[in-house]
Amino acid sequence: MIFTKTREAVTAPAATASAGRKKVLGVVAALAAAGALTAVAVPAAAQSPASHAASSAHSAHHHYLSPLQVASAYYASYNGDLAAGFDRYISKDLVLHGFNGPENRDDWINGDLNIKAGLTGFKMTVLDQIVEGDKVVTRWSFAGRHTGTVFGIPASGRDVQLSGISIDRVIRGQSVEHWSEGNFGVFLDELRGQTPPGTVHPSTK
Repeated sequence: MIFTKTREAVTAPAATASAGRKKVLGVVAALAAAGALTAVAVPAAAQSPASHAASSAHSAHHHYLSPLQVASAYYASYNGDLAAGFDRYISKDLVLHGFNGPENRDDWINGDLNIKAGLTGFKMTVLDQIVEGDKVVTRWSFAGRHTGTVFGIPASGRDVQLSGISIDRVIRGQSVEHWSEGNFGVFLDELRGQTPPGTVHPSTK
């Protein structure tokens, strides 16, 4: 609308030139006033690209849990709602390196849920956690009484335990890559009754 009024003022008949000049001056004054208001308003309403990026990065930084918080919360979920903890803290695009090499994400959670259901008094204990960049090393142990079928092995009534060390690479609040090593063979032997129960205990030092 401002540009339309300016064009009309320039092409007006000579008889109305004075009035036209007044209109032009009015438009120029209006533009100057608008520019002054904009100069005041922009700094308050907007930031430079660098400031905006820093603000966004700051918000994103505080949006996700730290790698240690993620790993701690996940292993704590073994003593609570493991399925929910797994869904919350383990990425659906997980790269998994299990006891026997790469395995399937669903196999991992289904196997651990099977173990938990088959051991009365199941308890996960975190012995150590060490952070290096986006990776968290967790030394853990769980134990319980074998009162249900675990991996097809019927209840033996024996007190059994499994210990191991896992590494989780955590990105944006979830483990995206996981490695595990442990005495899984001894654990299966204990379930089958082929090893005296309680033979192997993790060090707590």
